Amino acid sequence: MKLAVLFGVVLAAAPAAALDVQIKDVRGPASVVIATIELHELIPDRFRKTLDEGGVLHLRVQAEMWESRPVWDRLVYPALVRVLRLKRAAGDSVAITDPSGVSTTYPAARTSLPMILELGDPIRLTPAERYYVHVIATLGTIAEHEVDEVGDAVFGRPSEVNGLGSLGRLMFRTVLQISDYLQSVSAEARSHRTAGRDILR
Repeated sequence: MKLAVLFGVVLAAAPAAALDVQIKDVRGPASVVIATIELHELIPDRFRKTLDEGGVLHLRVQAEMWESRPVWDRLVYPALVRVLRLKRAAGDSVAITDPSGVSTTYPAARTSLPMILELGDPIRLTPAERYYVHVIATLGTIAEHEVDEVGDAVFGRPSEVNGLGSLGRLMFRTVLQISDYLQSVSAEARSHRTAGRDILR
């Protein structure tokens, strides 16, 4: 228990993480409410070595829209989660792969990444109520090869196991990945509270 408290104090005393997220705009005049965000200092120095050595970084972006209320705020849409993969590409560039598998290459010197997040149907917003968007961005490493190797030893290879073994493998990977992802760096932001009528305009 004392160790956990000490660890928390050390983290609090450490320099602030370079990763930063900014919410630029929230609009829903068409068929979907869109949040435009920008991630700054996308690859902090502590993670550059991982890319240089051929490793993969995972960027997890979670966005939620809330209705601001006097007592308990209300979640308007289910949380939107997007996970991107970052890997060193040819030369000194970085390839960023989105959830659909589309990969885009950027110069390594680029320190910001704009993103457009589709949150949900504007019909769920009321003009007179006020809303805000909460975004959490997490960048870290997931030891994919190590997880696969240990999983093979425990549950067998994917081509050799039955349904129960596959379920065990999935659960095992999830536990290990969550544990490894705790070594990541995160940033979060909240937008200004805005009237629904202004979002829908």
